[in-house]
Amino acid sequence: MPERTYNFLFNSTLILSSVIILSSCAISKKTYLPDGSEGYSISCDGSAVGINVCFEKAGEICGSRGYDLLNREGQIIPAATGVANNQGAFVNYGAYNTKSIMIRCGK
Repeated sequence: MPERTYNFLFNSTLILSSVIILSSCAISKKTYLPDGSEGYSISCDGSAVGINVCFEKAGEICGSRGYDLLNREGQIIPAATGVANNQGAFVNYGAYNTKSIMIRCGK
């Protein structure tokens, strides 16, 4: 395998691994709902992360008060990287998985 192709594969794998590791936690943001009450938008993106991570974060935020689930979304976004040179071409296909919920803590 030519060194240039090897370097590309190594760098692509390193970047993909970094994205998976960085996206393996839930991120929350406080927001205000149409009725003026406080809510939280929680995202737990990444194919290695389940929607349960979002629900665990909701439990951490609201504690024993509980929460109301206002919205739940998710989508798979296709992605590809490729390189071509005089020795051939290489294409790496994948997808980025997004998941999010919107909650309001109980009283």
